[in-house]
Amino acid sequence: MNDSYFKVWEIAKTEIYHFIKLYHISKIHYTFEDYFNHITTQYKIKTLPHHFSDEAILGLTLIDNLGISFSYESESSPNRQNFTKCHELGHLVLQHSGTVFSENAQNQDWQEKEANYFSSFVLMPDIILLTKIVYQQITFQDLARELKVSPQALEIRLEDFLHYQGHFSIEQAREVIFQYKTRKSDILIQLIQSFKEKIIKEYEAIQVEDINYFKKLTTETDFITNQEITSLIDPDFQQTLKKQFPHFRISAYYDKGLAIWYTWNTQALSEIDSRRKAKLKHYDIQNKGTS
Repeated sequence: MNDSYFKVWEIAKTEIYHFIKLYHISKIHYTFEDYFNHITTQYKIKTLPHHFSDEAILGLTLIDNLGISFSYESESSPNRQNFTKCHELGHLVLQHSGTVFSENAQNQDWQEKEANYFSSFVLMPDIILLTKIVYQQITFQDLARELKVSPQALEIRLEDFLHYQGHFSIEQAREVIFQYKTRKSDILIQLIQSFKEKIIKEYEAIQVEDINYFKKLTTETDFITNQEITSLIDPDFQQTLKKQFPHFRISAYYDKGLAIWYTWNTQALSEIDSRRKAKLKHYDIQNKGTS
């Protein structure tokens, strides 16, 4: 058993499954890009191409007082660049020590290996492999194309899964993948199917807390009710909001036996405007109940 593999998987699955659920990402249409763009925007990470002769450095991460920047080899294929981007992101999410990280074929210390695992997991999470290989039963070639990865990256991901999760030897894993790749056997589908319960259990174990959902909603709207977040009626949750979001106020509108709890951004809406919105929301709910 590879401790590094499972250590990184625990971190990566928490990150990516939480993101998928929080932003309601379709498992059928999943690619790494939504998550990558979200993190680089959140941390104001600059992403840019570079070029070294013979592609000596595939990726580079720099962290200094000016911020964080990722760079990738401009002459690499788009799929190779995708792997590099997620690899560099791995150094940040895994909280590796250092301010400069360079990815190349010769540098294979433990941090680089962990970043490789992270990249592989973000590009091809277990729940997505289950969806596409078992439920959709798409081909190896289509799977690589849809997930925007190279055939080599997909082979290694599946090989690692069978080796570490299924306890296959490397040779056995490669043979199963070859059969899938050449469409000579559906044994890989059967093997992934045998892990279905475990994969789904891990996915369902990751929950999105209401405070995180509230934080997401504040980037989309200045007015939120208990129709969007039911915890808004909970006094403890209200206290948490007041501490973490001091520019949001909370109130309630009650009429005809129905109460609407709501909160609004005082920097964008007046109390009168928020009250008006609450009345309209109340009216809509009442009409739905009587229609």
